[in-house]
Amino acid sequence: MSAVLDSSDDEWHCKIDMSNRDSVVVWEDANHDVQHTFDLSLDLHVDTSERHGLFILHGLVYLKADTALKRNLRLFIYPENIQSIEHEVCNHPSIPGMEESSNKSIRLRFTMAQLPSLVVPNNMPLEPKPKSKAVLDSLKALATVHSFTIYLEMLRLGLETRHQLSLLPSVFSSINVRSRLRTDVVRADLRKLYKGVGGHALDLDVIAKPGAGPSNETGKQLVQQTIEEVAPAYTKDDSLQSPAQVITPSDRKRRRTSESLSPSTTTDKRILAAFAQLAKRHADLQSRVAHLEKMVADSRCDHTPCRCDTEEIENIIEHVNDKIGNDMDDVRWELEDKVFGETRELVLEKTEEQQSQLWADMREGLMDEMRQEIKEELKAELRQELAAKIKTELFKEMAQAMMRAACGNGEKSGAGMSQSTQSTDSTQ
Repeated sequence: MSAVLDSSDDEWHCKIDMSNRDSVVVWEDANHDVQHTFDLSLDLHVDTSERHGLFILHGLVYLKADTALKRNLRLFIYPENIQSIEHEVCNHPSIPGMEESSNKSIRLRFTMAQLPSLVVPNNMPLEPKPKSKAVLDSLKALATVHSFTIYLEMLRLGLETRHQLSLLPSVFSSINVRSRLRTDVVRADLRKLYKGVGGHALDLDVIAKPGAGPSNETGKQLVQQTIEEVAPAYTKDDSLQSPAQVITPSDRKRRRTSESLSPSTTTDKRILAAFAQLAKRHADLQSRVAHLEKMVADSRCDHTPCRCDTEEIENIIEHVNDKIGNDMDDVRWELEDKVFGETRELVLEKTEEQQSQLWADMREGLMDEMRQEIKEELKAELRQELAAKIKTELFKEMAQAMMRAACGNGEKSGAGMSQSTQSTDSTQ
């Protein structure tokens, strides 16, 4: 990744290429209630030198009709539709589950002129299993709003990546018209998604809003439309028709318009007839599958060479590859979470050990300093006491000497007086 400011044209140049970044996405629904999800990851690709980019939010969804373990449904955010991106370093949002976290986050608020596109696998009913329904609901909700906020934990981003993300407001600035990014067509190619199955943007307008139940006639029209779009077109000899023989969307619209004007009994009969025809075709498909299974079993018994270019083998290989890819993703994400968790625990443990050792060293150092100061104070006090004692002893000795000297002089004077008295008496 790199980011420089070209002084010749004053354009920011940055290159960001990161995938599968855990994120927290926050948005407002139609009732202005704040919603959030922890289940989506972010892919962010920006290259201003090539003038292209792409943002993708994706989450794992288990589909009932899918033979693979799970599918990574994607929400495409095309750079042409982005009006602005706001960048801010802040605390975690005040939402349940994140109040106790003290780590900083990078906040990216996307404002778009057009709605993002929810891309789902081709030819696959979008019916999630209960454990992943919340993920699909979050993706559908995000596909209906023009702005949302993504929070990325700073501890999981390098310094260079943080700097790169801070350049996004300049890249998508309204005054930076000359360097507006285009969609990265290679990464946005829907034909390569889902292990070659391909994908398409889901039209959320045809999905009924919660709480708005369709009328009886509207429900019948939706059933008829679903039958016509899902059921394959067969000829009398039970073979697929050519593309030219299939009814076009405009023909369907005209047919549904005319049928909606006909009596309800006629519509009910047509719906029942369509369901009967669909059940017949389903039974025929089941018999074909049973026949293919029998052929595979016979070929295994006869040890005949496998025709690797057949559609059955290609489907098997595709499903195996898909399952291997999903399992590898699960293992990689599990290892990343485990490594990150263990690293975080190790860092916390080492930090606590270093803090304890630092406190112990500081305490020992302070104790040594206090011992040294106490020793110096005791030595000074002892010196003062010894000096005082020595002075007292000297004064005592001097006093005693003076007293002895005074006593000696008195005795001498007394003896002299007695001798002078005796001499006087003898003279008399």
